[in-house]
Amino acid sequence: MPKKRTDEEILQELEEKIEKMKAKKQQVEARKKEKERKERTRRLIQVGVIFEKYFEIQSEEEAEKIAKALQSYVGK
Repeated sequence: MPKKRTDEEILQELEEKIEKMKAKKQQVEARKKEKERKERTRRLIQVGVIFEKYFEIQSEEEAEKIAKALQSYVGK
């Protein structure tokens, strides 16, 4: 006949499961943030390459001037 667990043992097991689930949640959230960061970095690089290609930009200042001019042209 199996030994009956006490309420304290059950509570302890539940607490351990909660802690494991919290750790797993943090891992998943960290992976999600890392993926989002990498996607943003890739997007920024792609936009920069397009600017450089079509406007022959040599500096950040030039890119800033063109972006501001385009912003007023687009009307944002």
